[in-house]
Amino acid sequence: MASPVSPGDVPIPNLTDANCAVKEIVECIQSFQSYSVGEEQVGFSVRDIIKAGSLGHGTSVEGNYDIDLVIYSTEISAYDVLRAESHFQPWLRRIYHFLANNLKGFKFEALKNRSLQFIYHHTSSCVIKVDLLVSPYWESCEDFYNFLKKIPEDKRTIFTVCASRWQREFMSRQPPIVKNFIRQAKKWRDDTWPEGKGCEGRPSSYLISLLVIKAYNIARSQRISFAEGIIRLVHRKMLNVHWGRRGKKKQDMKNRFYTPKQQIKLLPSRPRVIDPANPANNVWVSGIAGYKPGERAGNYDGGDGNHKPLLDKIHTITEYFTFLSLK
Repeated sequence: MASPVSPGDVPIPNLTDANCAVKEIVECIQSFQSYSVGEEQVGFSVRDIIKAGSLGHGTSVEGNYDIDLVIYSTEISAYDVLRAESHFQPWLRRIYHFLANNLKGFKFEALKNRSLQFIYHHTSSCVIKVDLLVSPYWESCEDFYNFLKKIPEDKRTIFTVCASRWQREFMSRQPPIVKNFIRQAKKWRDDTWPEGKGCEGRPSSYLISLLVIKAYNIARSQRISFAEGIIRLVHRKMLNVHWGRRGKKKQDMKNRFYTPKQQIKLLPSRPRVIDPANPANNVWVSGIAGYKPGERAGNYDGGDGNHKPLLDKIHTITEYFTFLSLK
């Protein structure tokens, strides 16, 4: 395992090239809705395109960040996604054919049920991995939650990507000091589970982020070190991380889209780390998975809930936080 970074703040990577790459990809996709092959209309409406994942959340780590882009469309029916054996793949396949013919620098990697993975050669010195995802568009998170209540519980995980726009909003509310801790925890994760080598139980960036936010608040309130706070947290047998426990506090109200009481029918059983943007998404399960050598670690593929590697390795996080102050 590589050595921890030097004491002090975790470097924020220079994202100028990455943001320019996103701009070029987005500009290309915006012409997709009018795309036809012969007389067949292949394109569909693009209601919005957002940067999700670490780049959109402001928690990217130097040397290891992919671009996650989510296309929202009013022409994608959530019930069609539910009925399709390959879920989002029919829409992703149409975008793939478009990008292969219209985006210079596009290099296909994989077409999965929930994402199109490709390499984008922005410049000779800037080659970026991209995960492109699609989602139905809901006017509000309440409309999305009402849809989830109408479908079988075991099908709700298909739609974790749909909450990306609200996840990004939640992460935008986190203060810089917390994002600094998130970057440091992700540095530990990347050193412990190196990309490309294959491994089991790798926590996603989003799971890391939620655990850090909760552990940071625990450490401050109990006056313990951050490392001690996060180690205690992940070892709780009946882990129960959710948002908005003390609803009367204005600060707490700012950090949630729902109350547990309002969405109790959607909440998964413990142990759980509930997505603050989607009460049906247990990130403790969806945010942890293994992958084979050479595969890209996917953040939207459902997860396998294998926590043993994380529980075995979490104690090594201590040395990464020796010099970071809770302030």
